[in-house]
Amino acid sequence: MRGALLIGTVVVLLIIGLLIMKNMGIDNSADDPETQTEVYIDEARNIANDVDNRLEDLKKRSSEID
Repeated sequence: MRGALLIGTVVVLLIIGLLIMKNMGIDNSADDPETQTEVYIDEARNIANDVDNRLEDLKKRSSEID
């Protein structure tokens, strides 16, 4: 019974490891694998730039009012 539990645990750990590697972009055949974290960082940078541009526009408009 202990052997079956050990084998089951090893199989589950292998499956979890494969899923983690797939999520990290290890199986990507390109030279520069892009991970999900890099995608999130790029999206956050784009959003931050958009917000910065909108704030600059608001500053310009508020200075025109004065």
